[in-house]
Amino acid sequence: MKNIRYAYASVSYHKKTSFSLGLFSGLFLVLSTSILNLIDLENIFYQQVKNLANLSDYFKNHQKLIHLFLVMYIVLLVVALFIVCLLLFTSLRLKRQDMLKWRIMGFKRSFIIKQAVLETLIPMMIGIFFAAFALLVCQHTYEFLLIRLKPILATQFGIERVTFFSPNLVVESTPNQVMTTNDNTTFISLGITNLPISVIFKAFLKNCLLLTATTTVVTSISTYLFLKKRIQY
Repeated sequence: MKNIRYAYASVSYHKKTSFSLGLFSGLFLVLSTSILNLIDLENIFYQQVKNLANLSDYFKNHQKLIHLFLVMYIVLLVVALFIVCLLLFTSLRLKRQDMLKWRIMGFKRSFIIKQAVLETLIPMMIGIFFAAFALLVCQHTYEFLLIRLKPILATQFGIERVTFFSPNLVVESTPNQVMTTNDNTTFISLGITNLPISVIFKAFLKNCLLLTATTTVVTSISTYLFLKKRIQY
């Protein structure tokens, strides 16, 4: 409890750095979850149409879209890692006097590292909470935006739309149906406009674990190297 109380006091004192870290955490989680959910949407649609005939062009586009979203996700992770490191190093410089005082007062290096990790995770957890709350409350709006965004991204990166058809088969996008050109019409429901909340938060939790694990490792290593350098000096 003492560690948490000290950490909370430090977070309250360094408001700008803490706010920046919390805000970035929330934005990163929303963006990274959106990209993973775009992949989920594409895979949901793929599972429902993969058994239809004459869809070789769509299968190629499916692979291109998945590759595009994966590249976007990797780029976002690299940028996020750079920003997290920048924020953590800035925070470390602001708190260096406090850490050196603790070291002079006889606190162990492990205590100071644990304290630095707590001071980083508290604003991050606040950002995680608000991001989760926003996704939960605005779920339907979030789904709608993803569905509208997917074809826009495809067009912007040169992935043209394909028409689902064969001599006796037509797939219309609105309403979602499969219609034969003979006298009998067959309707097949394609649930591409519904993204289950479990799918959304599965991607969200994956990014939360990635963010907190990366931040914990970077903070621990940075604090250790800072203390070691200062003591030697």
